[in-house]
Amino acid sequence: MDVERDVTVLVKTFERPHCLRRLVASIRRYYPSIAIIVVDDSREPLDPAPEGVARYFYLPFNSAGLAGGRNFGLRHVETEYVLVSDDDMVFGRKTDLGKLLMTLETTPFDVVSCGWMDHDPWTGVRRGFRHWEGTLEVDDGVLFHRYGVARGELDGLRVYDTVHSFLMADVRRLGPDPWNERLKVQEHTEFSLSLKERGVLSTIHPDVVVYHHPEFPEQYDARRAARPAYYDLWLEMRNLDRREAVGGMYTRTDKVVYGLPSTALWWLRRASRVGRRVVSERRVRAS
Repeated sequence: MDVERDVTVLVKTFERPHCLRRLVASIRRYYPSIAIIVVDDSREPLDPAPEGVARYFYLPFNSAGLAGGRNFGLRHVETEYVLVSDDDMVFGRKTDLGKLLMTLETTPFDVVSCGWMDHDPWTGVRRGFRHWEGTLEVDDGVLFHRYGVARGELDGLRVYDTVHSFLMADVRRLGPDPWNERLKVQEHTEFSLSLKERGVLSTIHPDVVVYHHPEFPEQYDARRAARPAYYDLWLEMRNLDRREAVGGMYTRTDKVVYGLPSTALWWLRRASRVGRRVVSERRVRAS
C-alpha cells in the first residue's frame, strides 16, 4: 500500500484560483508526488496551472458544474483509488491519507471521509467540526437527513448513508459518472442516495481531519445564486416535497472548544492591528 502511488487527488474548481493554489500547496507539503487532477470551468483558464498539478483540464465557462467536472476528472484517474476534494480545502498534519487508504484496503467500506474542521468564510474563525455525515430516509415525500446518526458499526467504524464531499473511494465501486450531471450544484445528496441504493458502504475515519476555509469572491456568486433552482430540480427528479435536516451540524461542545477560543484570538489580533495603526498615525502626526 502506497498512498502516493495508489491514490489520485481530484479537484473541481471554479473561479477561486487562490483557493486552488492554497490547496495544491498544502497537498504538496505532505504528499510531494501524489497525482493531482484539476478540472476547471472558470471564466478564464489558469496559465500556467498551479505548480504541482499533474493534469489540468479546462472546460468551457460554467459548462460542467461540480457533477460534470468530477465525472470528467474521474474518467482520467488511472489509480485504483481517488480522493475527491473541493478547491477550498486545506491539508494539515492530521490529513492522513494513509489511514483513509488503509480503511478501504482492510474493511468492507467503499467510501471513507474524515473530520471536517470548518472556518467562517469572512473572519477565518474556527466553527468546529461540521457533522454532515448521517442517515438519509424518505418518508411521505420528505427526505430526512439526520446529522451524526449512523446505521451501526462495521469493523469498529460507523456506517453512514452520506459523508462529506471530501472523500476517498475505490474507483471501481464509484462506477462510471457517479454524479448526476443535471445538477451543477446541490449534487452531493443525490450522489449519496445513489451510492446507498447500490449498496456502497460509507464511513468516517475519526482520527483524520481536513480543514475547510471557504471563500466567496464576487465572481463566485453566480454559482451560489443557482443553488435554489438546482435544489428544486433535484426535488422534482426524486419526486420529493422537501429535504428536512434533523439535528445540528455543529455540536455545543465544538462551539465551546473551537469556536470561543478562535473568536477570542480573532478579536485579539484585530485589536492589535488597530493599536499598531493608531500608534503609526500618531508618529506620523508628531513628525
